[in-house]
Amino acid sequence: MDIATSQLIRSAVTKTVGVPVLPGGTLELPQLLRCLVLTWSDERLALLQSAAEVESWEVTTDLDPREFIRNLWREQGPLAFVDLPELGSTAYVSFQEAVTRSAEMGNVLVIVCGQAGAFTEEIWARSLGVWAYLPGDNGVEGFKCLFRDARQALARQAMTYVELDSYQ
Repeated sequence: MDIATSQLIRSAVTKTVGVPVLPGGTLELPQLLRCLVLTWSDERLALLQSAAEVESWEVTTDLDPREFIRNLWREQGPLAFVDLPELGSTAYVSFQEAVTRSAEMGNVLVIVCGQAGAFTEEIWARSLGVWAYLPGDNGVEGFKCLFRDARQALARQAMTYVELDSYQ
């Protein structure tokens, strides 16, 4: 790249008064990597925590759907992960309610892990507007992928807000 092209690029990312459009340094947003997890199994909880920590998420876990909803409102984290129990479970309806309440918040990315082959469950979750639906247990690698993608989606959102703010 020659000097003229470099200067042209630099001038394109500055305002007319010469102030850079994007701030220098590292972009750090408060609570960017906080996640609330609702699961029905201690074994799954360990798997989810392991995958989340590998992808730099700070995890708050709940086994009770009502407590999960309270924490979601109280902490205002950017990500909620709900691991639905078996379809015939007595806790299934309360976990569905937690998904519904999470999706209604609007400012939270909601990930739902459901049952493999439960097509109506996936349609239900997607109709609520959840960010991602994982059919069945794909193991720690599937969970890592979801947490990584959520982190990248939030980073893109944050960059968009910074860019919009700098133009005002």
